[in-house]
Amino acid sequence: MQLPEERRQLIVDAVEREGRVLAAELAARLATSEDTIRRDLRELDAAGLLRRVHGGAIRLRPAASFDQRAASDLPRKTQLAHGLRDCIRPGDTVLIDAGSTHLALARLLEDGCCATIVTNSPQIALALGGFQRTRIVLLGGTYHPNEGAVFGAATLAEVQRLRPDLAIVGVCAVDPARGLAAIDAEEAALKQAMLAVSVRRAVAALNERFDDRAPFLFGALDEIDHLVLEADAPPATVTTLRRSHPALDIKLTTKATA
Repeated sequence: MQLPEERRQLIVDAVEREGRVLAAELAARLATSEDTIRRDLRELDAAGLLRRVHGGAIRLRPAASFDQRAASDLPRKTQLAHGLRDCIRPGDTVLIDAGSTHLALARLLEDGCCATIVTNSPQIALALGGFQRTRIVLLGGTYHPNEGAVFGAATLAEVQRLRPDLAIVGVCAVDPARGLAAIDAEEAALKQAMLAVSVRRAVAALNERFDDRAPFLFGALDEIDHLVLEADAPPATVTTLRRSHPALDIKLTTKATA
């Protein structure tokens, strides 16, 4: 008979190895009930060994600050930002989601590149703060410093009243079959709303986003118009995307220099 400590260690090992596990799958794998697994997940979450989410658990990530993320991999993010810049048209109202790649985009934009920019990121709004010909609108809501973003019910309500020409939405993970996902449920709901209210949609993804797992799906790849990828994005993945989503405009950046 399996001891509770042994079972919990197996759960932690599975989360560390796979990134994300489902309670139902763990119950079958470990020959126990889902109630037992859910109780184990609650205790392991309280102990700081994993993060419990609806239906299962995910691996804990280092709690890097937004400023730390914004400073990391800057050449790669700047190349993606150039690809996103090409999606913006004069006269557009552009909704820009929070994120370090999108902050790199803000630093590339020139005043007058579009009519209005709406964002849930105070850092992005500040980066554009000197603009005169382009109006900058900062959404309200609860500020989350690690994400560099406002989100929650108030932010969601504001987004649902918008009708942008273009939404530029961040992702935590991209699955060629299942779609776009986020780590946090509230963030996922906001991103889903951003896609829903916009005429055109653009997403940029670092290569590692294809390996990351995130529990909250917020959109299918068929719901976006532009996907900006790194120059050395996995060729097999790019081929699969082009074959499965022929209407999707896939842009490959030039190679980033260190």
